[in-house]
Amino acid sequence: MRQWVVYLNNSFMYPFDQRKNILLTDFSRAFYKLRVGISPKKVHRLRATIRRVESFISLARPHPGRKQEKLVEELIELRKRAGRVRNLDVRIRLLSSIANGSTASDRRVLLQTFKAQREKQSRRLLSALKKLDKLELVARLEKLFAKTSLVDDTGASIGPLEQARKDFSSLVGEIPAGNLKPRMLNALRLGLKRIRYTAELAEASDAQQQLLGTIKTVQDAIGEWHDWEALVKIADQQFGDRVNCPLLVEMRSLFAAKYSAANSAISGLRPSLVPKKQPRPVSAVRNQARIA
Repeated sequence: MRQWVVYLNNSFMYPFDQRKNILLTDFSRAFYKLRVGISPKKVHRLRATIRRVESFISLARPHPGRKQEKLVEELIELRKRAGRVRNLDVRIRLLSSIANGSTASDRRVLLQTFKAQREKQSRRLLSALKKLDKLELVARLEKLFAKTSLVDDTGASIGPLEQARKDFSSLVGEIPAGNLKPRMLNALRLGLKRIRYTAELAEASDAQQQLLGTIKTVQDAIGEWHDWEALVKIADQQFGDRVNCPLLVEMRSLFAAKYSAANSAISGLRPSLVPKKQPRPVSAVRNQARIA
């Protein structure tokens, strides 16, 4: 097994070089560690690292060539494959958090289903990892990173934090008043996720940490809602024909609370960032979802 680990010499590297080499090392480790065990933590780490790599490439090479596009497509497909496992891990965790004794039997049915599905998706993820290893994915990514620079064609520097703050302000400025419907909540979740990973490429600073903290608070709230939404839909398909099914009643109550919490977190963004600006059409939020 070939591992591509980049060793850093901080005294000879600019912050950008350090960041991209750390990112490459993180991806290499996450990629190969999954070959010896598909644990929830390892799956999550791979997905998050791929997200950061995607943001890095998007920022450093906004007009990639065909080979680079192919590499990004392979990364996205791997992230989605890992995402199928991750989704099942989340559903198992949420289901296990319900303590109502009257729901035990129904929870057991769903848990067995989710665990069987996870085993199947884990095998597919492992197969994908082996295939991409033969295609030398990590080595190709290393070559791409060697050619990247946060400088555009005019020689101007591209600041990750500045780009993230610009995108964040634009996204928040497009949020309509009132509670967001599920489709818009999900679009905002994806947009915030992309912006967060762009901001993480910047050097550590108070401004960066403040932006990341704001994004994470809202992203976590929407993410909790999104996870429960998926679980409730599955449970409804399984038990929806039963009147007052205890598990469905419990889930719907929790889901409603998460929906309120997500919208409350979003409402806190508007006063501080767009106090005088009237909400415009929601096209930009939808565009963020397509990008993500």
